[in-house]
Amino acid sequence: MHRICTAPVSHFIAKRLVSPFWLRKRWLNKTQWMSADELSDLQFTLLKRMIRYAERNVPYYRELMKNGGFSSEDMCSLADINVFPILTKKDVLKAGNDLLSQAFPKALLRRERTGGTTGTPLSVYRNYCSIGNEHAFVRRQWDWARVHVKDRCAYLRARIIAEPDAPKQKMCRYDPLLRELHLSTYHLKPDTVPEYIDIMKRYRIAALAGYPSAVSLLARVCLARRLSCPLKAVLTSSEALTAPAREEISNAFACPVYDFYGSVERVCYIFTCEHGRYHMQPEYGYTELIPVNGSEDDRCRVVSTGFWNKAMPLIRYDTGDLVIKGNGPCPCGRAFPVIRAVVGREGDIIKAPSGEEFGATLMITLLHVACRASNILETQFIQDAPGHLTVAYVPGENFSADAFRAARTKFAAHLPKDINVDFERVHAISRTLRGKMRPVISLLPTETMQNDVPDLTSRRSEALRSAVEVQGATSHATMGMSL
Repeated sequence: MHRICTAPVSHFIAKRLVSPFWLRKRWLNKTQWMSADELSDLQFTLLKRMIRYAERNVPYYRELMKNGGFSSEDMCSLADINVFPILTKKDVLKAGNDLLSQAFPKALLRRERTGGTTGTPLSVYRNYCSIGNEHAFVRRQWDWARVHVKDRCAYLRARIIAEPDAPKQKMCRYDPLLRELHLSTYHLKPDTVPEYIDIMKRYRIAALAGYPSAVSLLARVCLARRLSCPLKAVLTSSEALTAPAREEISNAFACPVYDFYGSVERVCYIFTCEHGRYHMQPEYGYTELIPVNGSEDDRCRVVSTGFWNKAMPLIRYDTGDLVIKGNGPCPCGRAFPVIRAVVGREGDIIKAPSGEEFGATLMITLLHVACRASNILETQFIQDAPGHLTVAYVPGENFSADAFRAARTKFAAHLPKDINVDFERVHAISRTLRGKMRPVISLLPTETMQNDVPDLTSRRSEALRSAVEVQGATSHATMGMSL
């Protein structure tokens, strides 16, 4: 018998009862059918309101606008946002508490960490009112997937359900108020998949949400062992979803797959509609798609201004992610901008000999959030053999070897026992030609290389040598404050 723990009632209260969730949800049901001109007018209203608020309450923007000689009253169109410089992660870290609104006591704010696809998470603060708004926007994606608010959903994400040595009956946690079943992604492997499917059936799960790497493993085993678990929908996010993986997941669970993009910084959302096309959410923030020089496929940087998080407003924030512009209109009938592909979160997968698979977001969240590794500028995970992983890291100014020793021990304990972990201290992590850092590098041979396997030892050495080189880029992400 599985022991299911309930989540704190405060989660339900913050998301549904004392928040604007229901009001915002009804509003979004109406605004999604606005015309392009109406949406543009709405965006300008929301943008000017946020800039006026930031000017009055956020020291960073008050000083920026004073020194720049402009004010919120000078805003006459969406194009006027260009008076603000683009805000990078490095700028956010340098600004520190000056980016927090003085309208809220810091003790009452909720802090979260980004997924760290640049190698290390970033701390972001939210006010509790924004949580209800956020939840309403996320529900739109579930509504588009035809998953009702009363349907039970299972989640395969980075939440720690049990410690490494916990018995199997603690591999899940059910929240009866929000109807959410949280499954331990860290304990997911081929041998445990039947157990996970059994739990999902027992709780009459209607939809599954999670990282593509975790959901794909679940789907592959279901197909191989002919395990049936039909669902209304599968929703994926935080990692790149390939076409083969989408088809595999859809076949395994006999339902469509809805991939969506978002960020802890609360500035941009991109959802998948009923016709399988990506759409930016114009009521959530104002997003500028800035073309990448030399790109031949309409590849653009995502630079966004969020409308709803007043605790830590971010204006013209460079998410560090890339998308490929699409063309409208969409058969769904909405005037939302169309995105052809989200390409900014691609990465390799860590694979254990026993069958477990871990994507970049999961690995980074485990080390920096769950295991509380602090004062680290950048991290890169390099798998050079089926049972070996090297973690290259760049220490920060206040790095403590003693504190890090405890974090790395806990990190290794959460990984499968057939993976040995080494940590390598380096000066910097190299970038790709596009200036991106690959958080996970797998040096394992693919199936097409089985007859010509290279010397993995030399490849590991080469990867670590590149990790200590700086190719025209400096560190742009730090841990911020530890939990």
